[in-house]
Amino acid sequence: MEENKYEDFQLSSTENRIPANTQVDELNGKKITADDFKLVQQDKSIHDLKFTTKPTTFFKDARHRFVKNRSSVVGGVILGVLFVLSLILPINGVVPFDISSKHNYETNLPPKIAAASNGFWDGTRWHKNEAYPYDKDGNYIGQYASDDYIVKIDNVREGYGDGHADDANGGFVRLVGDKKDKEEIRYRYSYAYTYDLNNTYTLSYTLGQSTDQDGVRPDYSLLFFTNNQFIALDRTSVYPAIAEKATDEGQKISTYETVTLDITDALKKNEQVSALLGSGKNIKGSLGIRFYTKNTSSTSLYLKNFDLSSNSSSKIEKRELGYRSFHDANAMVGESKTVDGKENPRYWTTKTDTAVTPCDVITKRCDVLYDEYQIAYGLKADRPVARSTRKDWKEKGYITFDETNPTKGFSITEEGSKRNDVYVVSVDSATATTIEGVSTFSLKCTVRRYKYLGYTSIPKHLLGTEAQGKDLLKYVFSGLRTSLILGVIVSAINILIGVVWGSISGFFGGLTDLTRERIVDILSGMPWIILMTVLTLKLGQNFFVFALALCLTGWIGTESITRSQFYRYKNREYVLAAKTLGAKAPRLIFRHILPNAIGTIVTSSVLRIPSVIFNEATISYLGLGLKNADSLGVILSDVQNVRQSYPYQRIVPAVIISLLMICFNLFGNGLRDAFNPSLKGTD
Repeated sequence: MEENKYEDFQLSSTENRIPANTQVDELNGKKITADDFKLVQQDKSIHDLKFTTKPTTFFKDARHRFVKNRSSVVGGVILGVLFVLSLILPINGVVPFDISSKHNYETNLPPKIAAASNGFWDGTRWHKNEAYPYDKDGNYIGQYASDDYIVKIDNVREGYGDGHADDANGGFVRLVGDKKDKEEIRYRYSYAYTYDLNNTYTLSYTLGQSTDQDGVRPDYSLLFFTNNQFIALDRTSVYPAIAEKATDEGQKISTYETVTLDITDALKKNEQVSALLGSGKNIKGSLGIRFYTKNTSSTSLYLKNFDLSSNSSSKIEKRELGYRSFHDANAMVGESKTVDGKENPRYWTTKTDTAVTPCDVITKRCDVLYDEYQIAYGLKADRPVARSTRKDWKEKGYITFDETNPTKGFSITEEGSKRNDVYVVSVDSATATTIEGVSTFSLKCTVRRYKYLGYTSIPKHLLGTEAQGKDLLKYVFSGLRTSLILGVIVSAINILIGVVWGSISGFFGGLTDLTRERIVDILSGMPWIILMTVLTLKLGQNFFVFALALCLTGWIGTESITRSQFYRYKNREYVLAAKTLGAKAPRLIFRHILPNAIGTIVTSSVLRIPSVIFNEATISYLGLGLKNADSLGVILSDVQNVRQSYPYQRIVPAVIISLLMICFNLFGNGLRDAFNPSLKGTD
């Protein structure tokens, strides 16, 4: 007989178990009763095992899945840190720097940390092609008043050029005949001085002449101008001709000659002067050069120096003669004063309106590494203190000194030393100067600038400062706080409006949905940047107007997602079952449909926050953003003016915005998976 293929068949009850070797005919012959069958659930020998897992809620399960997503956790932690820092750092006292006003001394400082050495984060900066700090005689000619600020000097070079420059010296004063086919007379003369002919006055001047295309050199005269008369003291045309001036860097005019003249003797021998003197020995007048050209446009006179001296021992006379002399053509042309509404050289002027420029001035250039923090906050020597300031300090009892000799007995009182506006360390010099009958008094001191600014020591700005001297770290996080507040408020309003509008449209459908969607279509067709621009221009560029502009159309995206989710879930079996059992619309919406759609809605809504921040940054970068308020967009707009010189100032706000975008995306994706009901109970 064929082996029974059901030999392993057994009943659940052990007492009614059929032996394995029972034949089919035996089984068929046995009478089966109800006792042969028992429900497993009623058998006392077996029962359901206890659950090994604890029961959980929807939100506990969501939290569990979110924590398992490491990238989302990292994104959330970074967002939390940025949020906390945006609340703490802008508080006055946490970071001891004021960002509410402009600080002239502290502008565009590089980043600096306490322990940094010479390198990237040490508060130093290279200044390329800078004026060399010292001339050949060791005199300081650089931008700053102390070599303590200089860390390193590289690539020193020397060149010659034309035209006045603050960092140049030497050279010629060039008088040019520039009008063709017309007589042209040029004058260059000093301010008047009373000469005592009992003394001996000596004039030494160095000059050269160029020639025109015909080889003709200009004529000139040394003049004494007095009583509206021009008196020629010396006239010649034998001085060397200047060759075609080389324009290559490093070449200079070398063909010139020095003339020495006894002015006292020349004045005594002049008949016009003798007639004016009469029986006296004093005559007041100006010394200068008359430069005469005719029918030429290419001749020039090059005057290198003009030095007056006297045998008198009077310091006052020597000083006054020095004001009527010049040794440096560049300095002579550059130092000016207003005469008859025109800018003229300080101690020399022109009779005619003429362009007098220095040429072949020497300039030393180099690359200099400066300690920017020493420049901004350190000791500053040779600083003039205004008379009004000195008077105010003295009246308030902060300082004491002798007006006739300020360095004598100068001191700062204990009360004054505690005030921020008293910052003088020492008085270095005091001078009384009389120029053209006007006496001035100058008190020059060494000052401690950081004391003046209100600091107890030289500060260190971790990220440096921006163009207005604001600490960049505090400034950026103050802007981040504004941007986050704006993003959260606008996103919350847009989420509320979008969810309510989309829920109603998606749930009810029909005419209700059709009407609402046409309204949405009209609003979505309006370019947001144009709408925002119009509102901000009409209502002002403040926080609330900006928030209103972002809320007018910002909810449309959330509405669209919510509506689509409701169309997806409203005809599901469990929703129809609840509806059959009598559930009302609010219960169907908030209890059965919205929880299943919440994952997608939350994800899209969270991403609205960085979108708002980015939109604000965009419109503010264009100059139409917030006014009188800090934000990341405003900061980016402010620093774009220095993007070439200080590009690192754009990096910090740009990195913050990038972090916000990335972290909000990671955080939103984590929330999407966490709130997805279909993933409940999974990892």
